[in-house]
Amino acid sequence: MAVFFLCLLNHNHMSKLSISSVELIRFRRRRRARILFVLLISTLLIVFYLWLAGRLASPQPLEVIFCDVGQGDAALIKTPFGQIIVIDGGPDGSALKCLGENIPFWRRQIDFVILSHYHDDHVSGLPELARRYQINNFIYAPDDYYSAPRVELIKYLNRKKGRITELLARGAIDLGKDCRLEFLNPVSLLVSKNGNNSVVTRLQCLETAFLFSGDNEVGVENSLLASNFDFSADVFKASHHGSKTSNTKEFLLAGGFTELVISVGSNKFGHPSPEVLERAQDLGLKIRRTDQEGTVKFISY
Repeated sequence: MAVFFLCLLNHNHMSKLSISSVELIRFRRRRRARILFVLLISTLLIVFYLWLAGRLASPQPLEVIFCDVGQGDAALIKTPFGQIIVIDGGPDGSALKCLGENIPFWRRQIDFVILSHYHDDHVSGLPELARRYQINNFIYAPDDYYSAPRVELIKYLNRKKGRITELLARGAIDLGKDCRLEFLNPVSLLVSKNGNNSVVTRLQCLETAFLFSGDNEVGVENSLLASNFDFSADVFKASHHGSKTSNTKEFLLAGGFTELVISVGSNKFGHPSPEVLERAQDLGLKIRRTDQEGTVKFISY
């Protein structure tokens, strides 16, 4: 009996030793996993820091992106100084997709949103943009037309305390050295009231200029020709999706444009007009179309 009891004690002791060994192995594995995890996170942070330091140290380009939003307008500007600017929001969520593809996922603020006019193919995508991003500044020209998307947009802006500026005549924003945005409300040129009248926006940055004209028609173009507003540019976003109601020969010549971007999709209006396309070709302008090329990008250093 004594021998049997001693054997039982030894057996229990060995079981305890076996269990302790398993726990020790598990502890060591968990500790090794924690160390590997900490090393991985540390490596990722170092890589990100080096990437960020490199970006901050190297000169940043100017990027002007004409988003493919179908029959509508939406443009994204990324300045060398880090500002994000959006001009118009297209007819649906296509502009959001464009932003997602062209700005970092962690960037949830837009410095300026400029609305050329109230038509749905320019404004309908902006309320959802305002819901997902913090819009710090919104610039538009007040008018007598009701626009449900614009009303919804302004509600979001008020809720998030975004600054709203009604452009009554002209305005300008200095973005950094040799980088400037200028605006003009056609009302200041005494142009007859027209639902297509749009804010004219000119970007001058890194010795490159871009002109955005919304849906402005020949009346606004003629008034610009007679004004002292500098609308010269290297790249002109064709008015009204390349409509023959604008983009006159006189205006294209006076602007000194070298490239014409037409933001257009499938439509029943005949945009872009064959007359405008022929006119631009005769003047030697390079034509770039979102319906053929998709999103059109310009990068300047």
